[in-house]
Amino acid sequence: MVRFINDSRVAPTGQAPLRVIGAGLPRTATSSLQAAFEELGFNPCLHMAQIIPHPSRMQLLLDTAREENTQRRQKSIHQLVDGYSAVCDMPSIFFLEDLMDMYPDAKVILGCRPYSETWAKSCYESLGFFFTRKFYLIGFLWTSDRLWYRLNMYIVEWCRKKFGQDDIFQPDMYELYNESVRKAAKERGREILEFKAEDGWQPLCEFLGKDIPTSEFPRVNEKKTFALIKAIMVTKGLLTWAALGGAAWLGWSYLPASVSMGIFRK
Repeated sequence: MVRFINDSRVAPTGQAPLRVIGAGLPRTATSSLQAAFEELGFNPCLHMAQIIPHPSRMQLLLDTAREENTQRRQKSIHQLVDGYSAVCDMPSIFFLEDLMDMYPDAKVILGCRPYSETWAKSCYESLGFFFTRKFYLIGFLWTSDRLWYRLNMYIVEWCRKKFGQDDIFQPDMYELYNESVRKAAKERGREILEFKAEDGWQPLCEFLGKDIPTSEFPRVNEKKTFALIKAIMVTKGLLTWAALGGAAWLGWSYLPASVSMGIFRK
């Protein structure tokens, strides 16, 4: 199974309260944190990898992000996160302030990278293609690809509106976002843990009140995953366009002759 393309997990149906909010930007080891949360018992953890393969969930995420009415937005957030013990990546980034208000006892963990420049380079190299018109055109015939592109355009719009940034793949974006998390937490009297994957289990377990596992801290290499996803989506999109073009050519070549023969037979 390739994350972000296939998802075999069954979405939970319960209403257990959210216990952990992973507030870090994409490419701050969010997938490693998802694995770590679940190993510590905060299972299941919602990540974008469980949303992108499902057009209905993608549409719900987009509609919820665009909803300006707080009551209606938080009702939709419940549809997204109810039954999950933890959440990280874009679902928590869009709705961080709502989630902190809705779940006052949830622990907030801000995933970080050692340097903002490192984050910007990693983010662009992994995700930049999915923000391009090339991705949109290649994947146009697939609903999930169109929705992913629409989501990415909304991210650009959201960053422009919230942070005054047009180029989201830059160090300033990282710094501005992280400062907004600190501010939101301070306004609510919430403690946050600023965590890097290099820190390992100890600070995370101490903050969450969990025993330190004997296993190594999870390291999920999403850079390689996104390279594979790009290759799969480009191949899938081009083959789909080729099949459509072939079908159109066959119809153009043979349908008129078939119609003419039918007319002459009459």
